[in-house]
Amino acid sequence: FIHGRRVLVAAAIALPDDLVTGLLVLSLLPAPFSFEMAAPLLALPLTNNERRAIMRRLVNLGLLSYNASLQLFTMHKLVRDAARLLVHNLGLPYNETRRRFAELLVLSARRLVLPLISKNRMLSARLAWSRLSVHAVQLVNWAFQEVREDMLPLYVSMAWDLMPLLSSSCSSYTLQGFCQVVLERAQFLDMTLESAQLMTVLGSLLAESAALKRADAMLRQALEYFWRELKGPHQAVARCYKELGALMLKAGKPSEASKHLQQALEMLETLYGGASTELLPVLQLQVELLRRSRKYAEAEGVVTRALGICGAAYGPNDVQVAVWKNQLAQVVRQAGRLDEAQSLAQEVLALLQGQLGSEHPRVAAQLMMLGQLAAQQGKQAAAEQTYRKALQVYQSVSGLHHPDTFNCLTSLVSLLRGAGKAAHALPLAQRCMAVKKKSLGELHPDTAAAMQVVADVMLDLGK
Repeated sequence: FIHGRRVLVAAAIALPDDLVTGLLVLSLLPAPFSFEMAAPLLALPLTNNERRAIMRRLVNLGLLSYNASLQLFTMHKLVRDAARLLVHNLGLPYNETRRRFAELLVLSARRLVLPLISKNRMLSARLAWSRLSVHAVQLVNWAFQEVREDMLPLYVSMAWDLMPLLSSSCSSYTLQGFCQVVLERAQFLDMTLESAQLMTVLGSLLAESAALKRADAMLRQALEYFWRELKGPHQAVARCYKELGALMLKAGKPSEASKHLQQALEMLETLYGGASTELLPVLQLQVELLRRSRKYAEAEGVVTRALGICGAAYGPNDVQVAVWKNQLAQVVRQAGRLDEAQSLAQEVLALLQGQLGSEHPRVAAQLMMLGQLAAQQGKQAAAEQTYRKALQVYQSVSGLHHPDTFNCLTSLVSLLRGAGKAAHALPLAQRCMAVKKKSLGELHPDTAAAMQVVADVMLDLGK
């Protein structure tokens, strides 16, 4: 480390100011980074060509390395640590640079990732987020050190806009702590609207962690703040009503859930109209509530409305249409109309294969549903054939040790046992057991469950 510091000191003396400044500013980036991530932090050059030239020169000096295939730059840890130590000594605007970095991250996620999520293109969204996620985690960690007033709006924006993405990169406990420290700072500064946004997000996280009483208090306080500040229909108020409805659904209070979800829906209709895709998350919760309450006719009406919205917004062959048509198949199935459900599920399979190809986890999941429907109708041979197709796709796409593959194997074993084909079920059950032993170890409860299945099949065979 001492040698690395000497290298940086020598660079500060021997190199032009633009290179030294560029090196120290780039040291703030916590992971391999792209030019697009780095460019806004380089304040001195006026054009992208000048910024690229600085980074090229740093690579030539060995202070950065570049992976051409991934188009990512890396700074050696020794150089990075020494550079960060020298940031303050050389008088660079460290906190201003952090703020620009946070702005860039939020803007990138909004423009590149959230539109993909809104179109349900989750694989593409995960790929785009993978380039930003390490940086987002670093920003979350910075908040635990200090929440500066100039950074607070950006932290609020991260929590409000990017929480579904952050949840894939940080634990729920970490994100609850992040929201709490930012909330405390916002309340200290009397930022009521920002506090309400943070309370809404924190309430949702608490609900997911089954801290229902704390979540309820948090969301109701947020709702009070929103009405006090906004004094009328607003997307933020509708979101808070939606989260409160979801909480009541989780708490087993259907009448309260229905009331809050209807309030959210009516407010969104007022703001965006009755055919807006903004309504879809609320409609999804309404369908779940109606299905739990066994109100299948009403649930079917809600799904049909959502299908119309998706078809008009995305076209009849979009994956979102397939998702909602699958919901309709599930509702119809619960209502006992199995032939109609089978027909709808087959339509969904054809649509998914057309949009995603035959080798895709969603295609496998749809094959599983078709197998379940066939088994429910007493068509054991068709069910077995469909399960085996699903298993083949899961193994090809997700691998032998993936939970989806294991669940498919388990379902197939259960089907074969029920059909009196224990001899065919035994090798599959043994395979399940071997997978669990290898991935989880012999003492894990899931391994024990898999071993019990093998024992049950052997009993079926009289062994």
